[in-house]
Amino acid sequence: MNKHPLIITFVLITLCLLPMMILRDFSPDNELRYLQIADEAIENGNVFAFTLQGEAYADKPPLYLWLVMLSRLLLGKHSMLLLSLFSLIPAFVIIAVMDKWSGLVKPADRVGVAFMMMTCALFLGASAFLRMDMMMTMFIVLALYSFWQLYDHSVPEPVEGTGNKKKQEILLPVWIFLALFTKGPVGILMPPLAIISFLLVKKKGRDIGKYLGWKTWGIIAGLCAIWFTGVYLDGGKDYLNNLLFHQTMGRAVNSFHHKAPFWYYFAAIWYIVAPYMFLLVGAVVVSLKDIRKDIRGDKEIFFLVTILSTFVMLSLFSGKLAIYLSPIMPFMVLLFIEVLKRTGWKNWMTWSLAVPSALLAFLALAALGILFFGDGNARLKELLEPYSFARSGMVKFALFLLFQGFTLALYYLWKKRPNLSLIFMGASMLLAAYAASSVLPQANDWIGYGNLCKTISPDEKVATLYLRRPYPMKVYLGRDVADYQRDFGAFYDSEIKDRKASDGPLVLVTQSKRLDRDAALGEFAKARNHWFVGPYCLVRVEPDNTEIDTNNINEL
Repeated sequence: MNKHPLIITFVLITLCLLPMMILRDFSPDNELRYLQIADEAIENGNVFAFTLQGEAYADKPPLYLWLVMLSRLLLGKHSMLLLSLFSLIPAFVIIAVMDKWSGLVKPADRVGVAFMMMTCALFLGASAFLRMDMMMTMFIVLALYSFWQLYDHSVPEPVEGTGNKKKQEILLPVWIFLALFTKGPVGILMPPLAIISFLLVKKKGRDIGKYLGWKTWGIIAGLCAIWFTGVYLDGGKDYLNNLLFHQTMGRAVNSFHHKAPFWYYFAAIWYIVAPYMFLLVGAVVVSLKDIRKDIRGDKEIFFLVTILSTFVMLSLFSGKLAIYLSPIMPFMVLLFIEVLKRTGWKNWMTWSLAVPSALLAFLALAALGILFFGDGNARLKELLEPYSFARSGMVKFALFLLFQGFTLALYYLWKKRPNLSLIFMGASMLLAAYAASSVLPQANDWIGYGNLCKTISPDEKVATLYLRRPYPMKVYLGRDVADYQRDFGAFYDSEIKDRKASDGPLVLVTQSKRLDRDAALGEFAKARNHWFVGPYCLVRVEPDNTEIDTNNINEL
């Protein structure tokens, strides 16, 4: 641990998250969509222009989707383990770069900061789920670190002849382009914005061209030209226009997805970096408070400017999601380190860790009490009944680990060993995830469509009602589903009324709770063979003449 603290930390993190990466099902909202897009691209021979359900999909650049396609081509199927590494490895790269940037020496301090960064709520989620945000964040961090190596003259020069400056001058625009090529506009906007804002704050506006000059923008423009040419050849003028204008400007100015008010991130930041929210937001406040004092180093100023400029930029955009703030999380952690170096450990920092630690320890203990004694309360018993896997001994053990870890964090805060507090907080969260992962095979009924699709025969047609984004079931079924959204009448007229024996069997997939809310749907299901998988009800329809009273159809 003393010689290689980060390597040991990464091994421990990987072991804790490994069961989740092996056992978890793909979520329908984003993960299954990426897989379906990759499948269609492979089937159609597309490289730059993608489709979803046969329609143009210009929402995302191709880099991450290429990796999904490559993994499918290599393995012959989609592997949750392999695809998860495209999020976890970038997280490790970010932590390693920030560790080097921080200048920390003591192994316990380095491990504590690594655990803190890894277990910020959104950072941990983005590292474990299949999203392109962590990869984009990695390229943004690398871009800004390249700038810092060019700017900070205290960085030691490498062995003569290695051309460190020339290398960083090339890498800076390459990292910026790759950030754009991974997720989109934030990748190309955030690094230049942070660099320009920092230089203006330092009253070095004349140096902007030194870092963001013709060479930098020429490399970015050249790489973009290659990309856009590929898009034009693969998808045509309409697809290119959709990519450059409809998706980019639409999301920024008048979002057609995830529209939220300006203040959205002011509320979201508190759970995005939980349970360290008071510590990290507090560091931003302290650094801002000292804005007029000439006591902050360039590194602290750079981290603060990066956080604030990105926060304001994203708040101005019309489309907002919590995950969009992922690029500022590493810089919030390093800003805290810089403030700590300058001020030393203060009482407010102790309370900033003590309050969430005490709260989470109490919540873990309360959840344990509910699982052990919930049967005594009829209401609690009814609420927990569908989630029988939650009563597993490993779930209880996971809650115990959380309680123990946050209690030990409080103890070491009292002993004035904050680095050990951070280690126990982070380690307990990761170990709890490891323990709780044992119930994923059962919990997958509620996470994705994999277990549900296993109960459907290959020769059965599939129709859906009241499901959000059911079309990625095609990844499991190998065929399209007929989605009737919320219209039971349309489903009945199309699939049942004139059904013939030659039509073959049909399975209707709907939400179980809709059987009580829609009288006609409930009557339809009760009259036929049906079964339940998690929150879903599946109804098998054989060709027959069974009719229902269509006057009872309740179109919600």
